Amino acid sequence: MQTIWITGGSSGIGFATAKEFINNNWQVVISSSNKIKLESAKKKLELNNNNNNNNNNKNLVHTIVCDISSKNNVDETINSIEKNIGKIDIALLNASAYSPNKNQIFDISNYELLIDVNIKGTLYCVNKLKDVMKNRNNTIAIISSPLGYRGWPTAGAYGISKAAQLSLSESLYFDFKKLNINVRVICPGFIDTEATKKNSFKMPFLKSAEYAGKKIFDRLTKGKEFEIIFPYLIVYFFKFTRILPYKIYFYIWKKLGNF
Repeated sequence: MQTIWITGGSSGIGFATAKEFINNNWQVVISSSNKIKLESAKKKLELNNNNNNNNNNKNLVHTIVCDISSKNNVDETINSIEKNIGKIDIALLNASAYSPNKNQIFDISNYELLIDVNIKGTLYCVNKLKDVMKNRNNTIAIISSPLGYRGWPTAGAYGISKAAQLSLSESLYFDFKKLNINVRVICPGFIDTEATKKNSFKMPFLKSAEYAGKKIFDRLTKGKEFEIIFPYLIVYFFKFTRILPYKIYFYIWKKLGNF
């Protein structure tokens, strides 16, 4: 039986993706730093599994409390999964901190938090996964964001963390080929989650977490493309902004929100 480990799997995209993999008879390990949310998510996933008449696969759902900003915690979690549950075929690095800076006030503590979770946490996961996945043709999939394509107002801390994940994924795509490890990056558009509810603006082409979960399952299991994006129209618009001269790019934001 194939196994996927999903960080930040207690809610949002991570939870919806876990549900989709379970519905397709994968063994799923979800982790989160929040034990209460993790236990609640497990109950919901087990109930969903039973309702889908997968009674022969009652043990598809596994949970481990893991703070990815702790290197030791990450190492222990991956060792535990490999030893007690199964070899990790796909690692979906989804856990992420998000706190939009609506007042545009530079707060170093916010930057430090997002760097610790989104950048260092991703690096800690990759560091351990490279050792256990070597020569197994497994996959590391990193969930980034179109906000990493270019700097956005009010998103300095989050933006640099997502840009770092994008750049890291591109580099490791080449470097991990010799280890026989597949590296892929996922850049969703606006998805309706606890995190995006913090946004103070109307989000175009907003999609549900369930939509994202189905897209991620489909592309991770059936596709081979490096970058997984959805919905296409809004993400390709963000991609287009990467080639705009600064004068035009800044002018657009001035018109959109008087930035």
